[in-house]
Amino acid sequence: MEPQHRSVSTLTEKFNRRMARMRGRTIAIVAAAAVLSTGLIAGCRGKSVNDYLREGDAAMQRTDLGQAEENYQAAVKAAPGDPRVHVALGNLYVFEQKPTLAQAEFVRVLELEPANPAAHSALGGLYESAGQMGAAEEQYLAAVALKPTDPVYRLQLGALLAKNKRQVRAEVELRTAIGLQPKNAQAHLALANLLNANPDTRAEAEAEFAEVRALDPHLLAEPVRAAPEAPGAATAAAPPPTTPAVKEHKLKPIDRKFKLTKNSPVYQAADGSTSVVGQVHRGHFVHVTGIAGDWLQVTLRNGTVGYIPVAAAE
Repeated sequence: MEPQHRSVSTLTEKFNRRMARMRGRTIAIVAAAAVLSTGLIAGCRGKSVNDYLREGDAAMQRTDLGQAEENYQAAVKAAPGDPRVHVALGNLYVFEQKPTLAQAEFVRVLELEPANPAAHSALGGLYESAGQMGAAEEQYLAAVALKPTDPVYRLQLGALLAKNKRQVRAEVELRTAIGLQPKNAQAHLALANLLNANPDTRAEAEAEFAEVRALDPHLLAEPVRAAPEAPGAATAAAPPPTTPAVKEHKLKPIDRKFKLTKNSPVYQAADGSTSVVGQVHRGHFVHVTGIAGDWLQVTLRNGTVGYIPVAAAE
């Protein structure tokens, strides 16, 4: 019986050694899986909200709007209480002509940061484009109240008031903008157009147009001059001061998206003396459909086609 006992003992030892090796391998596999899982989790956690925002901005520059939205939505998930992520999404939806979604994002910005004048300004622009002039004015007034020394907000409010034929208040805002930034050619131009609509203030309008030419000659063409009278011609009454003529520029079609570096009015034609048909804002993207001299032809989110100076997108 002794040899059989040793045989059984030997088998038991072999079985135990084999089980130990199997346990070791199992532990090694589990450990490796844990390391891999940790690495994957670390990789997922490696991107910050700033990373998502940068990647979204880069996608916007490439006009990859789907990728941009994916990045911005990831930023929202990473930091839902960060106003910047809602500003980014709002700007994207503005660019995609989705005003309802854009409004929701800027409203969210103001819920998180009520004293954000840029968000009030952007929301005012959305309301203005939708024809909600009262709501737009309320937002512009809020932006001015929060940052009364910013000439851009004063200009924005003044332009809206002028559009609504409220000349007295519009003039106050535009002159305040000029007082804050005396070399703001766009503010002088808006005031010139306002004054030029009233025969009693056309002389002042001409002075403002002259100021615009001195500050930024690209905004205006030379005024139309009356032809010299032929000898013996009957003397006619002197015509009223004329609005500067619109320059004709050959339009070169393009299809690009630009991120604006400056706020700017959008003009009806490639000349700063024409009517203002909208506003664009620094940091937003704009759809550029053509270049005409020193002007960019842009299509706004509501379908309006207008022109902004090239300098606004440099």
